[in-house]
This record gives sequence, structure tokens and C-alpha cells, in this order.
Amino acid sequence: MEVRLPYKIVRLETQPTYCTQGNTQLDFRLTLDGWVEGLWFYWVPDGTPPSEALEEETLYLEGPFAGPEVRGFLTVSPEGRVLGVGTQGIEVRPDRRLWVRGVRGGVLGPYVGAVNVVRPDSTSFCDPSW
Repeated sequence: MEVRLPYKIVRLETQPTYCTQGNTQLDFRLTLDGWVEGLWFYWVPDGTPPSEALEEETLYLEGPFAGPEVRGFLTVSPEGRVLGVGTQGIEVRPDRRLWVRGVRGGVLGPYVGAVNVVRPDSTSFCDPSW
């Protein structure tokens, strides 16, 4: 009989801004104690619970993933759509927050929110980085 220890996702971090003029490559990193079969990402307006995310604000990334550190990026649109993993006028956009949760054995783990809010950047030279 195989015994699987629980996993824990902590310290999800993202860059501080996203572009309102075009798509943004949103860098992230998280600390993973253990391993997961996949990760669900939730890109929602700050203050919105991830459980209320719209379909276009979510993305599942199949793993497996093992800790201690997982890095990557999501491609997100100014409208809040998650376009993939990766690889106009000025409008007021909400601050957003990235959320993630692991899945193992078909069981979803808890939501873990990024420690920071990601703010919109309406400048023409928007090029977010860590």
C-alpha cells in the first residue's frame, strides 16, 4: 500500500503590474511542499473569491509538479482572460490577484492567493517584470 503525504502550496508570488494595452506574460513562482498532479490557476479581480471565477479566468496546468519551487508564466489579456501558459484605449481595469490550487488523486486542495495584488499599467511602454 502506497502512502501519499499531503502537499502544501505556500508563497505564491507574481509581478506587480499587468498591461491594459495588450496581453501580459504574468510571471509566477510558488513554494510547493510535496507534489501535485496539476495546478488550477484563477485570475480574478482583487476581492473576488477564486470559487467565483469565470471560466475564462481559470486555467488547469497538468503536471506532475514537485517542490520546492515551481516557476512559470500565464499569458493574460487586459479583459482578464487566461490565454495560456507559456509561452484599445485606456480603460480603468481592476487590480487583480492570482490564485492557485493543487489537485492530487482527483481531490482539489485549498486555494492559495498570491501575496501581492497585480495592478493595471496603461502606459504605452508597459513591460512588466519581477
